[in-house]
Amino acid sequence: MENKTGKYFKYAIGEIVLVVIGILIALQINNWNETKKENRFEKKVLKEILAETEEDLKEMKTAIEKVTKSQESSEFILQNLTQNKPYNDSLDIHFAHGLRLWSLSPNSTSFEMAKAEGMYFIKNDSIRTMTSKINEYWYDYVKVLESRWQDYTTTIVLPNCLTLFDFFNFDSMHPINYESLKNNMTYQGIIKSLIAMRSRYLEILKIRYDALYVLNLKIKKELE
Repeated sequence: MENKTGKYFKYAIGEIVLVVIGILIALQINNWNETKKENRFEKKVLKEILAETEEDLKEMKTAIEKVTKSQESSEFILQNLTQNKPYNDSLDIHFAHGLRLWSLSPNSTSFEMAKAEGMYFIKNDSIRTMTSKINEYWYDYVKVLESRWQDYTTTIVLPNCLTLFDFFNFDSMHPINYESLKNNMTYQGIIKSLIAMRSRYLEILKIRYDALYVLNLKIKKELE
């Protein structure tokens, strides 16, 4: 009886061990499957974010070029007025371009999807941190500056400039009295304010552009 009990006990222990091993193997297989799913999802999202960064970089390059041209127009106008230079037809384009606005609107669909998932599946800490900072902190900063720019244009620029030019648009504006603009400190103050606003805007755009360029390279390397 003792021999039989010992055999049964050993058999029971063996069965338990086999069951435990089976459970552990099943858990490991399940973990492998989940890891594969996460890796596939991570790669899918990274590819989509990469595509969005490509588009964003193009838009930001255009924005920097356009805003820089507007800045140059404002500086050119101010130079002509303060140096008492005579009027010429080419100034009309600068009068208009010097007041142009810009609004950045990148596609961040993939980032929002990743954010909704918690971003945990992006294993590269640098990519995860940079993606969040570019699409939240730096983008929000850009939008705040754009909002201030828009408010200033609506409340200050438009009311004053409508009385100084024959009409208002962003292509060409002809001054009603060019000579009086030379002594109009309000108008010159507006141009100086726009130059200062645009200068800060360009600074932040370039910071975001450089960060976005680095992120683009990091994602490409991660996907290799």
